[in-house]
Amino acid sequence: MRRRLAALVLCTGLMLSCLPDADALQIHGYSEGLAQAEEDGKWGFAGGDGGVAIPLQYDSVVSFALGMAAVNQGGKLGVIRPDGQYLIQLEYDTLMPVDCGLYFAQKGGAWGVVSVLPYTDSTGKKTNEVYPLVYAGVELGRSGGVDVLQLTARDGKRTTMPIFQLPSYLAELGVEGSQFPLTRGKLPSFQDVQGKDWFSLWVDLAYNTGIMSGPGGGTFEPDRAVTVAEAIQIAANMDSRFLGDDFHTTVHTGKFWYSAAVNYCEASGIVRAGQFDSYTRPITRRELAQVFAATGLAKSLPQRNNSILVRAAVKDISASDPAAGAILGLYTKGILTGVDGAFTFRPDAAVTRAEAAALAARLARPEQRVDLF
Repeated sequence: MRRRLAALVLCTGLMLSCLPDADALQIHGYSEGLAQAEEDGKWGFAGGDGGVAIPLQYDSVVSFALGMAAVNQGGKLGVIRPDGQYLIQLEYDTLMPVDCGLYFAQKGGAWGVVSVLPYTDSTGKKTNEVYPLVYAGVELGRSGGVDVLQLTARDGKRTTMPIFQLPSYLAELGVEGSQFPLTRGKLPSFQDVQGKDWFSLWVDLAYNTGIMSGPGGGTFEPDRAVTVAEAIQIAANMDSRFLGDDFHTTVHTGKFWYSAAVNYCEASGIVRAGQFDSYTRPITRRELAQVFAATGLAKSLPQRNNSILVRAAVKDISASDPAAGAILGLYTKGILTGVDGAFTFRPDAAVTRAEAAALAARLARPEQRVDLF
């Protein structure tokens, strides 16, 4: 019943779920908080309230999965994120999702592989082309018992890349976020997370990137308050994956289930001994921001929003407040957006697991970070 990222090729002229005679907004199944919507032959997306969230301007669209959706306008294809911004511009004749945020792409008679995230190539140029569009064909196959990406040159020579090596290859190219690859088909199936929920996207991303999981019983408990121990575990998982060590892949033992994470974060300087009076109480939004901002991942992120504008916009945080630097820094880096349109932070409020998933997902995946102004 839950979403699975389909190996779907969008080709020129393809129309999905077309209702040409409809004269009112038609809303189809929700996925990651948005639903395909159509009116008078034009497609976009509706939000959870049933109103148009992404303008009805496309000839066809595909449902969102892992924060991305392919769209078709005038026979050209691109990929957007949930706020309608383009991750891949409308310029391709074919786009097919592969893995790790990559798409097979075709333009005219040339094929290649493009990423939803740009990087700087060896010539100093910004590009989304992981493999340039110069090939006669691309496909997924099997070689030596593993799934591989195969690119066939015009002279018949074949380039093969095992799918499991894509994250390391992207890291070599300098593609940001490659430590947290988006794996096709690895979407959760939690009973308490539905496609219409605003947090569905963030749960998908936090789970897919290995940062958060459910407590068991097929649930995620999105509305439950995050404890200090859980926040420290999330921080340790993010930091470990970012640094490429083995903490997040090791089975740990200790007096408490969170002992290893506390030890890791203390040794890494993410938290200090005695910083918290209890690990089992709910963590506040201020404390969570302080913990997340101290990870190596958060420290590595570039500024995205003007820090002066951020300080002026976040009215309930002043420069002298505890952890103000951490909180305002996460706004500046496009991780925090506030609880309302006025950027309100509410530093002493508890944090739900859904909210924590949103912060963790933006930390892990650059394409979901926010321009506030």
